[in-house]
Amino acid sequence: MLLDFEKTKELLGKYQIPMVESLVIKTAQEGIEFAGRVGFPVVLKLVSNDVLHKIDKGLVKLNIQNEQQLQDSFSKFNGGQTPASLRGSVFPQILIQKQISGTEIFLGMKRDKSFGPAISFGLGGIFVEVLEDIVFGICPIEKKEALEMIKKIKGYKILQGYRGQPKVDIEKLADVLVNISNLSFENKYIQEIDFNPVIASGSDIFIVDPKVIL
Repeated sequence: MLLDFEKTKELLGKYQIPMVESLVIKTAQEGIEFAGRVGFPVVLKLVSNDVLHKIDKGLVKLNIQNEQQLQDSFSKFNGGQTPASLRGSVFPQILIQKQISGTEIFLGMKRDKSFGPAISFGLGGIFVEVLEDIVFGICPIEKKEALEMIKKIKGYKILQGYRGQPKVDIEKLADVLVNISNLSFENKYIQEIDFNPVIASGSDIFIVDPKVIL
């Protein structure tokens, strides 16, 4: 079972795991006010506990640049214009987020019957499936172990700013790994965590699409 968005947000806050600024909205005007605070572009998402990969299902609208685009996108989502494969599903929430850019990272955890929670780290987005450049650690991990995990991936140079990529604050990234490890170790009811993508640029590291599976 997927933990709902508000409880996920609360859980991440408890463990100081940074999440991109987000708000569940009921009207387009609430979205416009949110965008007025954080600035365009923004993202709209339909939040459903039945759907893990929202982009693949057409449930995410990226790069909304102004109030009119926001109103149009909200109207489509609120009007139930969803893919045929999902008709009949319940979408209790429409989520708006500040759209950010940077290097995409994957952070995850799976609870093994023998070893307990195993944390995973690698480059995110499509690179997780294409390159399979992922390293693992057994929770709980300390910061030294987190730093070692980060430096083990083949794409470590990308995090250092290779060929114009935004340089990532490795120390802060290690802190986030440790915090996810602590969350996983202390909450036995959590079976799996999938944070993909995590967007990192300099010291800004934000979870964009958190999935916590019970």
